[in-house]
Parts: sequence; C-alpha cells; structure tokens
Amino acid sequence: MIIKLPKFDTGQYESCDFLMRGNQAQLVIKFSEIPNFIINFDRVRWHQFTALPNCTVEMIRDSYSKLIEVDNSLELKQFLVQDRSIRKAYSNLRHYRIFLDETGCHEVFAQLAFIDDGLI
Repeated sequence: MIIKLPKFDTGQYESCDFLMRGNQAQLVIKFSEIPNFIINFDRVRWHQFTALPNCTVEMIRDSYSKLIEVDNSLELKQFLVQDRSIRKAYSNLRHYRIFLDETGCHEVFAQLAFIDDGLI
C-alpha cells in the first residue's frame, strides 16, 4: 500500500475527478462530511479508468479505497518496451492503482504519487 484514504463511512463517498495538466495529475476524491482527499501524480505517462461493472476481482481486491503500487506489472513492462523516445520524461515509472466503490478503478503510470503533506 502506498496511500490509504482517511476513515469514512461508505455513504460519505460522493465522487472523484481525475484532473491532468501536462505530465501532472490529481485524483480528487470527494466526501460529504470530510474534506476532499487529493492524490497527486508526477510525470504521468498513462492513465486508465475502468468503470465499476467492468472491474475485475484483481482490480478490487488489494486496492479498495487505497492507492497501491502494482508489483511486476505486465502492462507497465509492455509500455516501457514500446516507449522508444530518446529523451524520457521520467527516470522510473511505477504502476499505481486505486479502486473507489461505486465508481471504479483508476490506474496510472507515473514516477511519483504523493499527498500534499509529503512525498510517498
């Protein structure tokens, strides 16, 4: 686990927004009675959202309401092989995943993930 969401009742979760500007992104998770929780991603190279009905058990199992780093990601390995850019915009990419109930699963290839109070 990389980042765990604050404790909340499932009924307090409202929605989320994935915002991207350049190679920076934010996942803004909105709650009804607690402040928004923001996960920042640096040097993003890829993002995928899978809606709840299409999520697999693997997507949900380890990343339910927490950001994880996917170990030995085949998708990341394939991406790195296909990235033929001479000047890479990253030094090390990681495959991050988070599943948000009633929404679905966000996956990101990025160099870093962090919350505003410090790097992770």
